[in-house]
Amino acid sequence: MLLEDDPQQAELVTQWLSADPLFNVTHYENVKSFLEGCRANVFDVAIMDWELPDQTGLEALKHLRTRDKHDFPVIFTTQRDSEEDIVEALNSGADDYLVKPLRKAELLARVNVARRRLGLASASTTLTLGDILVDTQARTITKQGEPVKVTQKDFDVTVHLLSNVGKVLSREYLLKAVWGVSADLNTRTVDMHVSRVRRSLGINPDMGYCITTIYQHGYRLEKISNES
Repeated sequence: MLLEDDPQQAELVTQWLSADPLFNVTHYENVKSFLEGCRANVFDVAIMDWELPDQTGLEALKHLRTRDKHDFPVIFTTQRDSEEDIVEALNSGADDYLVKPLRKAELLARVNVARRRLGLASASTTLTLGDILVDTQARTITKQGEPVKVTQKDFDVTVHLLSNVGKVLSREYLLKAVWGVSADLNTRTVDMHVSRVRRSLGINPDMGYCITTIYQHGYRLEKISNES
């Protein structure tokens, strides 16, 4: 994900990253659209500019970390090169800091380092939710030790939901992640599969979790607070 208001800079960075087939770059020009995008999608790495038209990148970063609780790696890019600015960005939640003008090889190396860190953090092949255990390598699901039979697509939907507890997953995101297509496919397909996952795995308030439907948007798997 790229947050950059300079069209030429954004085009250049997008070209650099898009040369790698593993990268799918989403570009935002301002903080408002960026924060909306973060609520609607799941990103692996963010590259953020400091100076933006509506708010500063630093304000967006603080919002990201303290209010929306996103923890994906963030690389800050800016012309500010003072030690105070660098320290402030890192203390606000940035994982790395690059001073403009950006250099292609260095940027790609930093992004790959961030991706490796992300991979180490999520290297486990199992996902758990209460008494539900999902083995992503064997592609099996058990509940209370008993196997649960689901379709291949339902399994993939389950993995994405359990990998993003507390985050909103848009229907468009799930279509692309699970089916490899854009929203051209009827989004009711997603609704049907999420409903089946909810029913097959027995995800309901009694187990302490629920799949909440976000009106006109998508779904969020979330833990239910014990507070009354």
